[in-house]
Amino acid sequence: MTIAALAHKGLLDVSPAVSTIDDAEVSLAFALDKGYVECFKVMLASMAKQGALCNSPIVIYSDDETLFDDPIIKLVSDKQVLLRGSKKDTIYSLARDNVKRPEKSDWNRGTFLKWCVFEPQATRRLLFLDVDMLVLGSLEGLLNSSKDTPLVTCPQFQQSLKEGDVQNQLLDMLRGDFDAKHKRRINSGVMLINEALLTDAFFDEITGYAGQRVAIHEQGHLSDYFGKKSDLFAMAPSKYNYQDSYLRLLKNEGYQEILDQVSVLHYAGGAKPWNDAGSKLAGLASIDIWHEYKKLAHDVLLYR
Repeated sequence: MTIAALAHKGLLDVSPAVSTIDDAEVSLAFALDKGYVECFKVMLASMAKQGALCNSPIVIYSDDETLFDDPIIKLVSDKQVLLRGSKKDTIYSLARDNVKRPEKSDWNRGTFLKWCVFEPQATRRLLFLDVDMLVLGSLEGLLNSSKDTPLVTCPQFQQSLKEGDVQNQLLDMLRGDFDAKHKRRINSGVMLINEALLTDAFFDEITGYAGQRVAIHEQGHLSDYFGKKSDLFAMAPSKYNYQDSYLRLLKNEGYQEILDQVSVLHYAGGAKPWNDAGSKLAGLASIDIWHEYKKLAHDVLLYR
């Protein structure tokens, strides 16, 4: 099934896609547990509003079998994958033993779960998206970038952006004008992956690589691995994975200027619009827009 299935049920309006991309050529993948169901549904509403990949097949990964009882999960997904067996042991081991903050092993398990997408898929390309996001614009530029490159991502925003000319640095990130540090550090919240990496063999390779070292987090392992294999990897402009906590550093017209151009807004970090930390930021456009999409998703959120 697809996001368009929500329209067929009368739960959401789906905007006509304005794109040269055939949705059926790209699968969508998400990884979540029951605690992220609400923000996942709000994200689906944002994609429907933009007409973004609404006819793409969807695969959902989880280590929480109760997730797959949810009627919306059942309705939109073509494939539901419950982590189990040797893959589960591998992911859990990496989350516990191969990160610098083992006390966050529960969180780490959730982030490592996305590595399960490295397996054969129904299409030759797959777009993985974290669920603590909104799609606010076209994804066509992302989907058309570096088509022959096995992995296309965006950078992890670095603390150095908080120094110097913050506004111009954040505009550079939007446009894809990255300094050396940002060219090296992956944020795995958005990953466009082609068939070269959609194999069981690559899952074994990347997990084997990570199992031999310790990194600060899951995407640190990806950065280290692909940093040594530049032919396999490309960075797309940050407009396709813009971190809201850095956008909030701007308190002038630059804030809205950037927000208006962002295609994927990522609520990375602790201040999510749906939790207590996020509620303290009420009144900011990037926070309020999530609640606008929540209202749009009203029927989806209540569907039983």
